[in-house]
Amino acid sequence: MRVQRALLFIALTFLSGCAYSIHQVHTSDFVPYAKIEQGEMVKGRGEQFVVLGITGETDYVDKAYAELMKNCPHGAVTGITTQLSTKLNFFSWTNVALMQGLCVQTRKN
Repeated sequence: MRVQRALLFIALTFLSGCAYSIHQVHTSDFVPYAKIEQGEMVKGRGEQFVVLGITGETDYVDKAYAELMKNCPHGAVTGITTQLSTKLNFFSWTNVALMQGLCVQTRKN
């Protein structure tokens, strides 16, 4: 009985555990320069689910960038920060790309 409880405890501990890890944060240049009050913050997010190192989704960063650009249709995005992180699960993980930037409307002459 004791052995069964110990095995159940160990199994529940390993099967339910997860962890998060931020691998890299990158910031682009600030061209065109603008004060934060002159623009609007926009975001884009992409995910890649991996099981035992196998995945079919390889363009999740491109999708995050496309979503970021879609959220600023009539302007330029400046000061883009890219955060690459991983959520770890049991025999699987999810890679996440989160991009944020300042959408500055272009001036018309």
